[in-house]
Amino acid sequence: MTYTKLDETLIARVHTLRQAALRQGEDDDARLDRTERVKVLLQYTGDLAVVEEAGFWTEFRTARIAAGTIAAEDLERISALDNVVTVHGNRPTRPGGPAAPPPELPGVDAANADPAGVDPGLDATTARDGGDGPGTPFAPDVPTIPSGFTGRGVVVGVIDSGIDIFHPAFRKLDGTTRIVSLLDLTLRQTIAATGSPTGGSLRLRWQPPGLSDQATGVLALPLTAADAQAALSALGGVTAGDVVVTGGPLPAQPLVIDFEGQFIRAPFDTGRINPIRLTDVTLTGGTRPTVTVTRGRVITPAEINAALAAAPPPPTPPQAFVSRNPDGHGSHVAGIAAGIGLPGCCSPDRVTGIAYEADLAVVRTTFDSIADLQAARHVVEQPWLPAGAPKPPVVVNISIFGTTTAHDGTSPEEQGLDDLLIGATRRSIVLIAGNTGGRARPNQFAQFSEGQHASGTVPANGSVTVALDILSGDTAADILALWYPGPGRLNFTVTAPQPVGGPAMAPVVPNPDPLSPSVRRTVGQGPTQHVLFVASHLGVEPNRKNRIIAQISPAPAVAPLQSRIAPGVWTITLTETQGTATPFDCWTNPSLTEQPARFVPADQDPTRTVASPGTARLPLTVGAYNPANDRLADFSGRGPTADFRLKPEVCAPGVGIVSAKAGGIHPDLLVAGSGTSQAAPYVTGVIALMFQANNDLDHTTIVGHLTSTCLPPVPPVPPTQLDSGWGFGRVHPERAVLAAMPAPLAESFAAAGEPLILPAAAYPAAHVPPNVRTRQVLDRLAGSATGRRAAELCTAHLDEARHLVDTERRVTVAWHRMHGPLLVRRLLLSELAHDEPVPRTLGGRPVADGLARLLDELAAAGSPALREAVAAHRDFLLRLPGARLSDLDGPDGPDGPDHREGPDDRHDRHDLNSLDDRTELS
Repeated sequence: MTYTKLDETLIARVHTLRQAALRQGEDDDARLDRTERVKVLLQYTGDLAVVEEAGFWTEFRTARIAAGTIAAEDLERISALDNVVTVHGNRPTRPGGPAAPPPELPGVDAANADPAGVDPGLDATTARDGGDGPGTPFAPDVPTIPSGFTGRGVVVGVIDSGIDIFHPAFRKLDGTTRIVSLLDLTLRQTIAATGSPTGGSLRLRWQPPGLSDQATGVLALPLTAADAQAALSALGGVTAGDVVVTGGPLPAQPLVIDFEGQFIRAPFDTGRINPIRLTDVTLTGGTRPTVTVTRGRVITPAEINAALAAAPPPPTPPQAFVSRNPDGHGSHVAGIAAGIGLPGCCSPDRVTGIAYEADLAVVRTTFDSIADLQAARHVVEQPWLPAGAPKPPVVVNISIFGTTTAHDGTSPEEQGLDDLLIGATRRSIVLIAGNTGGRARPNQFAQFSEGQHASGTVPANGSVTVALDILSGDTAADILALWYPGPGRLNFTVTAPQPVGGPAMAPVVPNPDPLSPSVRRTVGQGPTQHVLFVASHLGVEPNRKNRIIAQISPAPAVAPLQSRIAPGVWTITLTETQGTATPFDCWTNPSLTEQPARFVPADQDPTRTVASPGTARLPLTVGAYNPANDRLADFSGRGPTADFRLKPEVCAPGVGIVSAKAGGIHPDLLVAGSGTSQAAPYVTGVIALMFQANNDLDHTTIVGHLTSTCLPPVPPVPPTQLDSGWGFGRVHPERAVLAAMPAPLAESFAAAGEPLILPAAAYPAAHVPPNVRTRQVLDRLAGSATGRRAAELCTAHLDEARHLVDTERRVTVAWHRMHGPLLVRRLLLSELAHDEPVPRTLGGRPVADGLARLLDELAAAGSPALREAVAAHRDFLLRLPGARLSDLDGPDGPDGPDHREGPDDRHDRHDLNSLDDRTELS
């Protein structure tokens, strides 16, 4: 069999060139198409130089994947080389949104509320213990506790839709930026030559937003900035000041092209600027000369700080910065992994992110496979550091996905990400499972991309039908990607809904020609006619599966009407012709802007819905669960991969997660969001804490620590159940960080009885509304007689005790010397281990000693009822530090012979509902 190495877009390009070659003569447009340099991801084996000598111009590479350009006329010839495995065009990807507040989590005021409902950061305790926080006017000499793990010394990379540099979540306490590198791939395009050519010529092709493709005239080398600017400014849709070209002359020096004017003014999104392409290139002189166009502008911390310094104070909005985050997705993701601050920021006593002292390296991507891989390579290699400087550990979050790959880890982007981790230490990559795991309901609009996968087996010489549901208002082409292995052969047909009518579509049969173009088919007649393009290829490299790609285009319409796809059920029929039962998987390609086509409920299969690049082999893939009830989120992509590997490996909170709101102005700085895009940065932040605990970890070890310390799914499923969507379960940040510590450090923690101090956002309970979280605490304490008694004792005189802490100097000092706010925080947030020991020491001091002093001061300053309660239960309370509540439920426990019922025992346990945010502030 001859295997198919080119993807569908490149095959179509080759076919177009073949057709043009059959015509006599060649017009200007045909020559431009033939000579244009096409961006590709190329998988290779052996020496890449062999491919480069054949005409591939490399821009960057990993061990197995190279990004670069090939002249369109050379695609067929270069793909035939023995050491070329596959050649893929630049595949579009998409952010893992949406980011909308979920209806099942009431009580979170996205604009003003602390997502934890408390004020629980570690540094909050430190600040208040130092006498600078609210409610501590009498405690200037209270000792602080160690700063714990905050991500300090680690780089958190975020590859997404950009970041709001003005948001206080991404600024230090002095107001300067925490961003050490901002690479915006939607800005600036640089034309550079290698191989020292001495002359030649080229033309530039570019499509201005909303207009047709255009080309400059022939530009001779050497090419000056003035000549290049004049040529680009002459294109339609470009006015004076829209293009600024610097540098040159080419080829000796690069030309730098900035699209300015109308292309940077708000609300224009620079992500709509199309890439400049090279065509009609001839080079003379030099050694294997090349010319490349690369995108991206590196924005330095100094540039960001200058913009921050010039910004007016809130509520006046700042002037638009050159690099923006128009959809807010990137800022929300970055805030979860490493944000800091709430309204009135920046202050570490209100932490919204996990690794809030990590450095941020942000890439705004153009959401295509080449840019995404380029961005990951940029972050892990840290080129912003001085030459020879040591590189800190880095963890990269990529909340991006696509659905047209084989879902088996063989796409070039997935293999390129694998390459970045092979043999490397001090780096990790986190991906999302995607939001296509849910089931869509008939005639109901979906919040996520649900119902996007169907599977089955076509019997030998038999047929199977799969029904696709298209809702009204579908104006974009719908794409299906169907993959099947083995010797079987599938014919493909589509039947439109009844109102479309017209003759039946002729079947599309598999084409053994690896360069066969797509087949054009029609359904319907006249105004209801829809055009379908179907490509059916055998032995697609590198997995050598068979692939069918089908596109349903909207029916034509006369203005002002808009072209639409006829709503209703479209039926796909697969017929096997070679006498072999053949399994298949079919995925749709979700739309960013409208309700996508989805399979009818009977044909929806939520398994194998982990999206690409989440099916890569080495990066860690994360699913989402709801922290309010510990249940898997309906939308979260489920495994296994198409080659039956476990994905996702772990799950994290991904429902109702409050984080930074791009463009927000005090006090409207936060927004709640749901998705695996929210779950992945949670794990990214935890990995940053793990790197801080041990900065010599490799990615495989990190994954091992995370999976081995997971809490089980709810309800429990075996970790080997590949289709559960849970992987090994719910990430347990404390256990993961402890597992990452070098053995001596971990042993010292255990020996001291000192609790591991993590930022509040690391605890799933911090993402739950206060009323829900309080109920969880009640349920936990209700399982133990000791727990019930402890809750009753703490709540019976809560209001009086809070008043004394706020007003009586000696009580205030005693409360903060024993680190009372931290103890309350752990009570409310440490829901991970339901029978966790009460800390024996905090800040190196015995908790029992501090508690004894607090009880003495409360008794001295309190009411007779409070003094009576302290006397009756003092011994019991002093037994709690260092013990599990269940350890005290014995003959000598609270219900044993030594138990004396006091007035506090008569209080209903539901009084714990009054233990709200004010306790932490007292």
